[in-house]
Amino acid sequence: MTDDGIRRYLYRDAINGFFEFPTEHARTILPHGLQPVEPHHGMSILTVTAFEFHDSAVGAYREIALSVIISPRVRHGEPMARAAMYPFLVGTTTRAAREHGISVWHLPHHLLDLDVAFERGPSAITLTAADPSGPILAMTITDAERGVTWEKVEHRYQTFMHDEGGTYLSPLVMQGPFMEHEDERGRLTLHAHAFTGAVDPDEVTSTPFREQWMKDGVESIHPLQTLTALASR
Repeated sequence: MTDDGIRRYLYRDAINGFFEFPTEHARTILPHGLQPVEPHHGMSILTVTAFEFHDSAVGAYREIALSVIISPRVRHGEPMARAAMYPFLVGTTTRAAREHGISVWHLPHHLLDLDVAFERGPSAITLTAADPSGPILAMTITDAERGVTWEKVEHRYQTFMHDEGGTYLSPLVMQGPFMEHEDERGRLTLHAHAFTGAVDPDEVTSTPFREQWMKDGVESIHPLQTLTALASR
């Protein structure tokens, strides 16, 4: 952790798929005051995100998260976030990473260690996740076609959290080689599992409308900002 409270997490790969699902379901997940973004009327965005961290305050681990894309908070004099998200469930491969995420970031976690694997090919990366009770999901993110190239970026995002103590915001920055496209060649399979219980797999599109992949980068997460006291749904 730096003197300004920023925590840095170094990763080999970070992948993200954007999938549509009904807004009525998104609203049952989000706490009061957070609004989903709709790419089409009546449809919101579920993201499946996975990291392979090789260096952090709690060592190496792999992580997956399910999130709803929401409207970012705009503040005078601050850079505009590229996107904002509300992670409603996170899973990790180690107990230390799980306890760190709960205590430091107020993130809701699956309480069993996950088996998270990345299979890397020449033009795609496939994620699989499971726990002792069975498979959770599988997602393939593809490299871009039609001349889209990798570029080194510094992207700003916002993550919102909510627990019995209130609602929180944490700005974060992703730095590293980045690729994004909307070729619709990826794939998602959601299994019936406690981890995916907040969504109906039949209501989530299986092809991502946007795919993101970052390699050999750094995630820098700023200290939490408390937004409100306890708010009911």
